[in-house]
Amino acid sequence: FQITYVRLRFHTSRPESFAIYKRTSPASPWQPYQFYSGTCERTFGLPSRGFLRAGDEERTALCSDEFSDISPLTGGNVAFSTLEGLFHSTGPLSSATQEWVTATDVRVSLRRLNTFGDEVFGDPKVLRSYYYAVSDLAVGGRCKCHGHASECGRGSDGRLVCRCQHNTTGDDCERCLPSHNSRPWAQA
Repeated sequence: FQITYVRLRFHTSRPESFAIYKRTSPASPWQPYQFYSGTCERTFGLPSRGFLRAGDEERTALCSDEFSDISPLTGGNVAFSTLEGLFHSTGPLSSATQEWVTATDVRVSLRRLNTFGDEVFGDPKVLRSYYYAVSDLAVGGRCKCHGHASECGRGSDGRLVCRCQHNTTGDDCERCLPSHNSRPWAQA
């Protein structure tokens, strides 16, 4: 899939530190997608910043302190847009950007609670009163069809496959039909 956003809604306060990971196949390793922390440098070894800078590798997970406050105490949202801040034109996505937005699985790792500073006192009874509660998780995306399909359907094996147009074929419309190969395949 080409992931466009990951949105979390918390029933409790948002965590002080958490991370979003992705992988591109069930057998591939988890890769960092985005980090959030009020202490980016200490927790993840990264500076706190929201956008890539010119010359940065566009497949780099960043760390932001934007959603790490304890307020609101309930109903706090976190929205991660996979393309926000990337340098790209209005044309087809670069191969690096395509790789960045491609994922088969998304995972959220909740690392540290917001505790009003109660961890300083170390009272186990007080610290046990804090918990994480995610009330909604939404992942937006589309099938990775290289611009050659407007919808996906279930294949004979139950997996989602593109319903290819433009004389293309393959699960992801990744090649030309045999009778339409006078020009090399390209994304639309």
